[in-house]
Formats: sequence, C-alpha cells, structure tokens
Amino acid sequence: MREWAAQLSSEELQDVLHGILGGVSATDAAPHTPEMPELPDPPQEPQALTVRVDVDGTSPPVWRRLVLHGDLLLDEVHAVLQAAFGWQDYHLHKFWPGPDKRVWRGPSFLTEYDLTEGEEGILESEVRLDQLLRLPGDRLFYTYDFGDDWTHTLRLESVGPLDPDAPTAVCTGGRMAGPLEDCGGPPGHNELVESYRADNGLADLDEDQRAWLPPDWDPTELDLDEVAHRLSLVGLTTEELLERLRSSGQGQGGGLPAELEPLLDLALPRVVAELDEWVARARTDQDGELSDEDVAAIARPYRYLVELAGEDGIPLTAAGWMRPAYVERVYVDLGMEEGWIGKGNREDQTLPVAQLRALCQEVGLLRKHKGRLLRTRLAKDLRTDEEYVAAVTGRLLHHRDTFVTAARALFALMTAATGRPAWEHSDVVARIMTDCGLRTGPLGVDPRHVSEWVRPVRATLRRATGERLLHDGPHPLDHRAVALARAALWPQAREQG
Repeated sequence: MREWAAQLSSEELQDVLHGILGGVSATDAAPHTPEMPELPDPPQEPQALTVRVDVDGTSPPVWRRLVLHGDLLLDEVHAVLQAAFGWQDYHLHKFWPGPDKRVWRGPSFLTEYDLTEGEEGILESEVRLDQLLRLPGDRLFYTYDFGDDWTHTLRLESVGPLDPDAPTAVCTGGRMAGPLEDCGGPPGHNELVESYRADNGLADLDEDQRAWLPPDWDPTELDLDEVAHRLSLVGLTTEELLERLRSSGQGQGGGLPAELEPLLDLALPRVVAELDEWVARARTDQDGELSDEDVAAIARPYRYLVELAGEDGIPLTAAGWMRPAYVERVYVDLGMEEGWIGKGNREDQTLPVAQLRALCQEVGLLRKHKGRLLRTRLAKDLRTDEEYVAAVTGRLLHHRDTFVTAARALFALMTAATGRPAWEHSDVVARIMTDCGLRTGPLGVDPRHVSEWVRPVRATLRRATGERLLHDGPHPLDHRAVALARAALWPQAREQG
C-alpha cells in the first residue's frame, strides 16, 4: 500500500482523498455553519390539517391519514407519529422541512438532545406544524432511529376549519401495521413482510427470527381502534395517565392489576401509556369464556393431588420428594406420559409432576410437615371445580419480592392480550422493567431472570391449555390460558361474573 501511494502524484492523492471523503474536498471538510430552516409566521387562526404520512421505502406502503390541529408543535407531532405507527420512542429523531427531500443534507430542527450536544439552530418545540404545512402538497420529513433510518414523509392533503374541542390528532385511514422496532429499517421490514405474505407461518425464517417476532404478528393488519387508543394518550401527563390507568374498567372489575402498582412509581409516561395499552388489550382482544367442561379440566390436576393427599398426606423420601409409587400414580392417572419421557416414578426426573406439586405448594393447597405432603386448611375447604380454579389463580402471581410479582403480572397480561403463554413475553417484560429503571445486570433486567420468575405462571397457563411440556411448536391461541390469566389479574371480575 505504501509503495502504491508513493507512486501517486499530488493530484492523484487529492482525488483519492476526495473519494474517501465521499465527494467532499479536504477544504470543505472544515466545520461550517448549519443551514437554517426558513419559517413563515403561523396563520392567525389555527386550522385542521389532513396529512398523509408514509414510511418511506416500505413495500407495500405503510401509511396513515391523520387530521391534526395546525398549531401542534413539532415535538407534539413527534409524539403523534410515534403513536400512529406504534413506535416505542427508543431512539433519536429529527424533522426536516420541505418542500424538497434533503434528509441529512439540508436544514433541520433541533431536539433537546441536540442542544446537549452543543448544536445550534431552531428547537422543534418552538415550531408549529402549520408554519411548515400551509398549502396542499406541502411536505415535511421526519426520521426516527438513525440506525434503521425510518424516514416518514408528511404531505398536506387539505386544510379545513378547526373545531377547538376536536382531538388534537385523529387517524382516519391507513394501510399495514407499523414496522417493528430494530428490524433493520425498510429493507429488513420488507423482507419480513415478504416472508409473511408467502407463508404466514414464516417457515423460511430461522428459529431465532421467529422467536424474535411478537406473538400473532401480522404486518398486513391495521387496527384503527388500537391506533385511536394510542393517540388518545398523547399529551397526557404522567399523573393523568396513571389516573386513567387506575380508573379504567373499575366498574367491571378490570382496572389496573394491583400487582403492577410498584412499577408505576418508577414508570416514565411512555411506559405508563404502554401499560395502558396492554391492559386494554388484555381485557378485550381475546376470547376468555370458560365452559363447565373447561373449568373441570383445569381444576382436575390440582383436585387430584389434593385428594391424593387425603387425611394422611403423601409420604416423602428423605430427600423431600414424593415416594415413587405416588409419583407414578400422578403421572399415569393425569396422562402425563403423553408429554414426557421416562418411567415417571421419580419426581426429580419427572418435571410435569414436580411442577404440579410445586405449584400446589406455592398457591397454598399443600404443605410439607414431618416427612409428608399435607392438605392445607384452604384445600380442605374446597368443594367445587370453580373453587379450585379460584384458589389457584388467586395466588398465582404472588411472590415475596414485589417486582417478581410485577413481572408475573406482566407475563399474565401479555398472555391475556395475545392468547398465548409464550416464552417470548419474557423479553417484553424485561424491557418494560428496564425502562422503569430496574436492573439485574449491566444492560438492565435480564430476560433469562424474567423467565425464571414467571416459570410457575407459564407452566400453569400452559397446563390449562392441555399443551405438553415437550411441545416445541408455536403456541396456539387458547381461550383457557386467556381466562386463567384474566382471573389472576382481576379476581374481582370473576367474582362479579
């Protein structure tokens, strides 16, 4: 390389340097004053602006039609766009004025973060939307996540009279669900959509990719009611969000689950808004009605083990395990051999039996005493299948650590919302708890720790569906898992029902 460079003339070296700098000459590389956007005065009276917003580079196009108050400030428009497309506001963003698209090359507006970096210019929170979008056809550009580079084009379609009592932002139409965070920008999104449209089972993706996707992911489905719900939260203070979350559904026994209260003292507004969305989905998105046969099937393993204990209890080995003859009875009589391997006569080697016994102890149906597994006072009073189910769900989320309890409640919330008790919920739970400022490791709350915390909840919800432990396929939608998750989160609703 040195020999090659030594043979170049000064002009040739200059050309090489010019290419390395991407067409910028050495003299041009010096710091320069950024170009300032031109800002006309705002209209005397704010108007309603109908704006179409496209996520550039997506195929099929991802877009929303929004009716916005013209006097919205750009930092408020940022919050609207986050809600309209389901972004989580994890990354930096920037607005670029039109009419020409000069993203990364033209003038832009500053965020609060830019100010901390010492940049100079016009702050986005001082600019109104109707200063930039004035006539039909006017354009404004918005980039979110500078790594994935999601650039949105806002194009003004029409201007009309503004009802001051109208919501600040309404979504009247659109196409496609919002892209997933951190999926690789438009190219990565388009590849996922193409895979889904070819096969909604996504068989051409590898196992890790499928596990990364949210349960029930459908990029082609736009839920305008969900968008409207998110938009209704924009601009609310933390106190207003908390009040809304705590009061929502209280008349039907479906307000904020008490187990989540410890997180609310730590949560930022966007986290509270996300929890509000999960609570709304958990109450309404999935079927959770149980038949008498469902209740009997769910209660059966717990009733069986309690009745097996009887008056004298189940004898334990010196190591504290149930004796082999009892383990085998549970294993065979409950049909566990269909989802496990081995003889089924040693509790320490028969996970479905061990999990059932552990859960019965955790929810207060059984207790160890002098080498035997005995019924508790609670268990002795149970008579009906409904009472057994209520006893299990009533203590399913409880743990001496309030944040472990909160993690379990979040897992149940996501199961109720999606219909699936999937391990992947642990990643979302970990991220929400990390966003609340909690830590179990250098990067926040570790999803592996969450998986351990929620293991009893997941095992119970899976058992309710009849799914076997060795099942390795995708979790099917199941109304029984939804019903149990809701009963654990809102026991008062089941009592009222």
